[in-house]
Amino acid sequence: MRRVSSTPRPEWRSRLDEVGFTFYDLESEGGRPYWNESAAYVFTMAEIEALEAATKELFDRCMDAVEVIVRAGRFAEFGIPERFHELVRASWDDDDPTVYGRFDLAYDGLGGGLSAGGSGGIKLLEFNADTPTSLVETAAAQWQWLEEAGPSGADQFNGLHELLIEQWEHIRSARWGLAPGARLHLASLHDTGDGELIVEDFDTVAYMAETAKAAGFDPKLIFMEDLRWSVDRQLFLDADDEVVSRIFKLYPWEWMIAEQFGGFLPSSRASTQWVEPAWKLLLSNKQLLVVLWELFPGHPNLLPAFASVEPLRGRPHVAKPRLGREGANVTVFDGSGHEVAAQPGEYGEEGFVYQERAVFAPIPGKTAVIGSWVVGETPAGIDLRETSGPITGDLAEFVPHYIEPSPSGAGSPTIEGGRG
Repeated sequence: MRRVSSTPRPEWRSRLDEVGFTFYDLESEGGRPYWNESAAYVFTMAEIEALEAATKELFDRCMDAVEVIVRAGRFAEFGIPERFHELVRASWDDDDPTVYGRFDLAYDGLGGGLSAGGSGGIKLLEFNADTPTSLVETAAAQWQWLEEAGPSGADQFNGLHELLIEQWEHIRSARWGLAPGARLHLASLHDTGDGELIVEDFDTVAYMAETAKAAGFDPKLIFMEDLRWSVDRQLFLDADDEVVSRIFKLYPWEWMIAEQFGGFLPSSRASTQWVEPAWKLLLSNKQLLVVLWELFPGHPNLLPAFASVEPLRGRPHVAKPRLGREGANVTVFDGSGHEVAAQPGEYGEEGFVYQERAVFAPIPGKTAVIGSWVVGETPAGIDLRETSGPITGDLAEFVPHYIEPSPSGAGSPTIEGGRG
């Protein structure tokens, strides 16, 4: 893994607009745009195969962890109120379908364990399993960049678009038994109280609607603010009084169950199908990291993680709020317990977990986090977000990637439905 310079396309903004990615100028570090194609990350095929294998392994272990949590009724550890325990249990037992998720991974860039076909240099930081963003820039924007500005003969670990369509078609036909043309609502939060559209969320949901339409759904975009509960009909309705029977929401479950209408979620289980499902409450909470280490201590893709800092005394470690987002309220400590870096935010009342500090690739002046995507149960591609400090926050920049062309012209990663 290495970072190389790249010449931006002259009309890169208009080109990104073409694929529905419009928030490329969001401010990042130093006032630079969020999208950065003046650089690129380069991977060998061996590294991509290791990332693919680690992603599949981590997903499988997460499924094991959910099974243990549900069977043992360990919902309180995740801060889930008792009245929602049965909702989560039923969602898992009924195998409510999932579309996607994104692992955030640290890779030491040294190939540790890769030569033997392993993935020991790749560690899980967290699992964005419920409301992962950076979707449209990963699936569409960086693929467009590769085709227009990438090196000749280079490929990319990026099968997101095709796999999303396949997964939506599977859910529509095999899981829900619906004919083509079935309605699917897709919702995001309009604003945070200031009236300004949250463009990142809207673009993400609009892109997801495109893939759902290609899979045979009739998508309808709405905002979470317009979703309401009909006391008379005992159903969720949209602003047009249309029944919401199936809905994809880019809105966290932990917010839903804390709000007034959350009380109607258990009783409406038979009438409204939510994607992502309620069992994702157990994966989008960083308490998952503690359970994973408890179940699989010493796993090559896991970092030691605990509910208390005591087991990590004397080692560099990180304190993370269980429900934090974009690096908010994360604090990094050195081996002496001194604070190295901290990010402000509004999280932490829900409690913290403590994780051994990861080792990242030695990229001068940059910390690069790999977002590794899962669609259904299949590894689907990666993205790169970089910062100058040790915490990947909301000022991180998105940098495209490619796979180093093989001298023999050997093919691309073996993901099902992958491009290339």
